[in-house]
Formats: sequence, C-alpha cells, structure tokens
Amino acid sequence: MEESQELALTQFRKSVEKLSSSTEGHEKPTLMRFLVARSMDPDKAAKMFVDWQKWRASMVPSSGFIPDSEVKDELEFKKICLQGPTKSGHPLVLVITSKHFPTKDQATFKKFVVHVLDKTIASGIKGKEVGDEKLVAVIDLANITYKNLDARALITSFQFLQSYYPERLAKCYILHMPGFFVAVWKLVCRFLEKATKDKVVIVTDGEEERKFEEEVGLEALPEEYGGRAKLTLIQDVLLPQTTAPGIRHQNLSVSHFFFFSFLLTTATMATLTHQAPQTHFLSRLPLRAKPRAFSARVKMSLQESGPSLAVVGVTGAVGQEFLSVLSDRDFPYSSVKMLASKRSAGKRVAFDGREYTVEELTAESFDGVDIALFSAGGSISKEFGPLAAEKGTIVVDNSSAFRMTEGVPLVIPEVNPEAMKGIKVGMGKGALIANPNCSTIICLMAVTPLHHHAKVKRMVVSTYQAASGAGAAAMEELVQQTREVLAGKPPTCNIFSQQYAFNLFSHNAPVTENGYNEEEMKLVKETRKIWNDTEVKVTATCIRVPVMRAHAESVNLQFENQLDENTARELLKKAPGVYIIDDRSSNTFPTPLDVSNKDDVAVGRIRRDVSQDGNFGLDIFVCGDQIRKGAALNAVQIAEMLL
Repeated sequence: MEESQELALTQFRKSVEKLSSSTEGHEKPTLMRFLVARSMDPDKAAKMFVDWQKWRASMVPSSGFIPDSEVKDELEFKKICLQGPTKSGHPLVLVITSKHFPTKDQATFKKFVVHVLDKTIASGIKGKEVGDEKLVAVIDLANITYKNLDARALITSFQFLQSYYPERLAKCYILHMPGFFVAVWKLVCRFLEKATKDKVVIVTDGEEERKFEEEVGLEALPEEYGGRAKLTLIQDVLLPQTTAPGIRHQNLSVSHFFFFSFLLTTATMATLTHQAPQTHFLSRLPLRAKPRAFSARVKMSLQESGPSLAVVGVTGAVGQEFLSVLSDRDFPYSSVKMLASKRSAGKRVAFDGREYTVEELTAESFDGVDIALFSAGGSISKEFGPLAAEKGTIVVDNSSAFRMTEGVPLVIPEVNPEAMKGIKVGMGKGALIANPNCSTIICLMAVTPLHHHAKVKRMVVSTYQAASGAGAAAMEELVQQTREVLAGKPPTCNIFSQQYAFNLFSHNAPVTENGYNEEEMKLVKETRKIWNDTEVKVTATCIRVPVMRAHAESVNLQFENQLDENTARELLKKAPGVYIIDDRSSNTFPTPLDVSNKDDVAVGRIRRDVSQDGNFGLDIFVCGDQIRKGAALNAVQIAEMLL
C-alpha cells in the first residue's frame, strides 16, 4: 500500500475515534472502500463509516444477517437470482423486474434489499473475507408493465449500495429498457452519485449485447440470457458456513469453498429445493462482541443532493405525521427546518434518528428552503405561504387557504398530477400547491377510477369523520371525555361545544347561508376543481363520530354511462392507492381501524343502486386515514413529484 494511502488510513482511524467509534475488527480493504468512496477525504470517510456502523446496528439483527423468514413475502415473488462468478470473479445478482410489484411495507423491503446484498457479497467470499469483494448486477426490464413500476425501490437499492455498501458494485447492466421507462430512469439518476452512474451500462444494441456477454461470461449467464448456467433463485442457493459482509469472519476450509463452487456451477442447481432442509449461509456465524448500542437510526434520506425542507406546524398532529411519512418514504433532503409558533419554539422533535430544535416561524424562515410543508391553519398559510413562494420556496399547503384560488393547483397525485405540470425544484421559482380537504381526497381516490370509466353525473356523500380531523387536541379531548363519562363525570368540552364521547353530531364547521356547513361545501367545490368539471353535481352531509382516527364515507353515484358492479370492482382493484374489502358472505367491509396508520384507501359495499334503472348507479363505502392519505401522505407525494 502506498505511503499516502497509509497516511490517509491513519487519519481515517483517528477521525472515527473522534466520532466516538472504532475501526477495530475491520481490515484495511474495508476501510479503503470508505476512503475511495469519499475521494480519500479521511473526515468524510469517517463520517460515512460511522453512519454505516449505526445503520448496520439498527437494520441487521445481532446474529449478523437477516434470515429468509423475515423477507419470505418478497422471496415468494421469485424475482432475484444469484448466479456463479463472472469472468472477473464477482458474484452475479439478477433482478427480474416483471416479477416485482411495489410494496406497501417499506421496512420489510429494505430488509430484503439488505438480505440480497449481504448474501450476494458473501457468495463471493473465498475462504476469508478480504473486505473489497464486489458484485455484478443485472436488472432485466423485459415484459415490465406499469404495474411493476417502482422508482422508489430502485432508488432505495442504489442508495443502500452508495451509502452502506461503498465500492461494492463492480458493474450494473440494464437489459430490455422500454421507452416508457426512460423517464423513470431519469428520475432514479437524480439520486445516483457520478461514480455509481459510471458503473451502469444500459444494453441497447447487438454490439453492447456481445460486450455484455463477453464481460459477464457464458458460464455465469443463465441459458435464458444466452449463457450456459441454470437460472437459480437466490433462496435456492445454499452457501457454506461463512460470514456477513462487515462482520468478523473466520477461515473456511478448502473443502467448504469447493462445496460452494460446486453448488454454484452444477447443472443440477434447479433441484436444490428438493434436497435436505435449507441451512442459511449465515446461520452458524461466530458472533462478534455485541455491537455498541446506538440511539440514532441512521437512514439514507439525508444527502447533499436532496432539496432543503421546512415543516411548518411541526408540533401538530399532521406536522408530526409529515415527519413520519417523510421518514417512511425515505424522502431525500439535504436539510430540514422544524417550524412552529413562538409558543412551541425551543421544543425538541425527533426525525430520522436525530433531534431538532423547533424554531419560531418568521418571514426569514424560508431563506434557502426548496420545499415547505404547511399544516398550521389557514391564517398562518395566508400570511407566510406567499412570502415563502416569493423567496423561491415551493409551498405544499394543507389548509383551505388557497384551495379555491385560481392558478393554485389542487392536487391528488393519483387523480390529477397534471395540475402541477411545470412546477419543479431547481427551476428557481416558488409556487403554491394546495392539498385538498381530507374528505375530498379519501372520496376521490375511490370514485375517480369509476368517473374516468363512466363519467359521474351526480354524487351524494355522507361522511363519518374522526377526531383526528380536528387535530391532536380533539383526539386528546375524546380520550378525556370517554374516561370522564365512564366515571360518571360531566365531560370536558373545550374543542367541541357538546359531548363527543358516545355521541355523534353534525360536523363542527360553520354553517353557511345555504344550510351546508363549510366542510360539506369543500367536498362540492374541490371535486369540481380537481376533476376540472363544473357541471358535476355533488351534495354532502358531514358528521363527526367518536372515532379516534380515519374517516368513513358512504358514496352514492349516478353515471352518464352504464357501469356494473363487477366492472367497478376490477377498476378499483387496479387503482393506485386503493384496495377492496368487500366480503358479503362474512359481512366484512372497510372500517376505520382497517385503515388507521395505513397509506391506502379501502373500498367496500360495492353494489348497484336499486333506485336507478339499469347500471347507471352504484353505492360504495370508503375508509381512509385522515392524517395519512387525507393530509400528510398526499402532501409528501406532491413533494415527491417536485423532484
């Protein structure tokens, strides 16, 4: 090793110690990967290394590996194959994207990515882990459809490689890229570092195909790809006793290594599932000393290339949910400001394993902010939203302040993404984007697919709205009232003017001159704006019910064209963000509990309206989490479209 590298390693180790950690147990090749990934800068490499240690401790069990049993649902899709060594000696992992479907459980998917990467890298360990083992990846896009599109999965996988498996990727080949996928790939590329992009090869013509086959080698390529090997699912590959990448290792006998080589190259690999019960390749690890406990759960969403964020009203129910959704979806950000009223300034809030101090909201709060998520009430939005937009910030506002303002997009990403066309981060222009009312979002998520098919003429909506719609204080008051009523005490009525526990009443929004309350008129007006249809007839009755979280809605529809209930079910099955609970035999239909803390909207009670002739009418029952999809999730999805 060159003297300059030795010096960099020495400085690297000292920098790691300054960060209250240690490089003990990690060989020079492992440490060099972090230095190379950070252009031989010891301080930056040390930070990356410590972040990796923390991430590994939070993501991977103390055994050092994630077993098949924890990711069995992902394995069942049979979308990952692990092939023998390439010409360069690296293991080959093959991703068959047509067998992948976007998951609703991001935590499990992240575990699956780690499981795949760990097993792939471990399959390249020859006797003893050196620390610089690499892998070759092939992403096959053949037969992919819009159902398989999952940009977030690709971004997550590449970011894991960049942040927590530095310099492990030798080459990544992308095969059979269809035209419609080009836009998706451009989005993914925004999250890739230059070093990663340089390792990606998009195979498009015969010459590139020949080069691909030559570089990978016919002995490693499956027969389906012009090679001589058998296509082998990753769960069917048995590896001998070895160790997970980055965990202390032990020497393997020569016989163990040849046994592994045999398993990878034998032509009878496809019959492995019929052999003796599987033993996980990491199941007998010699355990290292228990890793030092870390309080922080480090994630890869904090990155220099991400936009700068601000969350306004961060201490409220929706503000807290903003943070939860941003974290769950690994929204990329370079910095984040936690903003609230003067009363809340100085409080501490946790986000992505770090603690932040809440700052008082002022006109200067938006200097240098790319995206601001607002949920602090209409008056705050009216005062500070335009100020933020003038400073170049794109404001996604959860209040009613700008929903009906001409020129301000009112957006549900699954319904009318075209409304915010031309608004993007990095264009140097601020903007206001309105989040619709929670009841409108939940309703239109289910109704819009039917509207596109048969055109809704008239819609009658009755809502049953939870305490969450009135904020955290209302939720607390419902709990308090319930205790008080059960104890025989008079209920405390601070948020609502009447007893809420064990009761229901007309929505507490002010009643307008026409007899409708403001909540009901939001459904009427917002539906017309989102659908860009001033002729559609909408009427609503909104009721507050003593449910903690998640709204329910009964929706009666009249169509211009006939739509039978079976076709409606098929349309709803395919609709993004919607799933069906509709079992008449067991009387099982959506409930608020089914959707609480969930992203998707549930639909049931799908039936023909017998008061109308033919198939011109339907009744459905819809439930959705008011805080999640009805507010925070929708806003974050809008923010994702700005990237």
